[in-house]
Amino acid sequence: MSIPKNAALILGGTGAVGKSVLRDALSSNAFTRVLTLGRRAVPIDDTFTNTTILEQETVNFEDISGSFPDSDLPQVVFCSLSTTRAQAGSAKNFKKIDQQYVLDSARYIHEKAPKDPVTGKSKVHFLYCSSGGARAGSFFLYFKTKGETEKALAEIGFERVSIFQPSYLKVVEPRDSAHRKAEVYMDMITPLLEFVSERWTTVSVATLARAMRLVGTSDSAEVEGVKPKRVEVNPISKTNVAWYSNGDIHDIFNNNAKV
Repeated sequence: MSIPKNAALILGGTGAVGKSVLRDALSSNAFTRVLTLGRRAVPIDDTFTNTTILEQETVNFEDISGSFPDSDLPQVVFCSLSTTRAQAGSAKNFKKIDQQYVLDSARYIHEKAPKDPVTGKSKVHFLYCSSGGARAGSFFLYFKTKGETEKALAEIGFERVSIFQPSYLKVVEPRDSAHRKAEVYMDMITPLLEFVSERWTTVSVATLARAMRLVGTSDSAEVEGVKPKRVEVNPISKTNVAWYSNGDIHDIFNNNAKV
């Protein structure tokens, strides 16, 4: 029993990455149904196409079992739920939004999804936008939280988990920077980073979105001739887990663009 790839679920669709994932999912014609679940609907403008296949539902991440759909959830799941400590207001709130909401959503999806009768794994491909530098043992809250989330996702029991570790993200539209002063500074030095090596230092959210979609619609962890930087079978869940670096993301996008 393979994972159906005709429908996609997007968590975190109102953020810069999530919007790009949604645009790409709709315009690619890879799906016949796209569902977003979020605290608010994604504002739709003329940059979004093929919107007749789009469904949006407002949910409460504090009450997932009471607000998430209890059936017919797509089995290809793109998750870009994320925040910053400044936006969240405290380290505790940062971990709640950036980690707890992600893991609670993932566990609910796992619970409701069809299971393989032999392995017991849920027939879901969960694709998570993490961060370059993510490591559960990091001294830095942001990277530590991302690393812990990666580890927990791999242990839930999905058929596949794909983890993307982009470096600095270049947005394709203006976003509120009131709580993102560091990003204003980063925008100033991005040309220097790209001069050194764009492949390792920066990536557009549009490039990331396409790479995620191409991985999500592939039966293999190797996509467009690109092998992920790391692949393993989780010893606890037996989930097939693949990690894609910033360079891998660029290579997948560029190889696809050549076709």
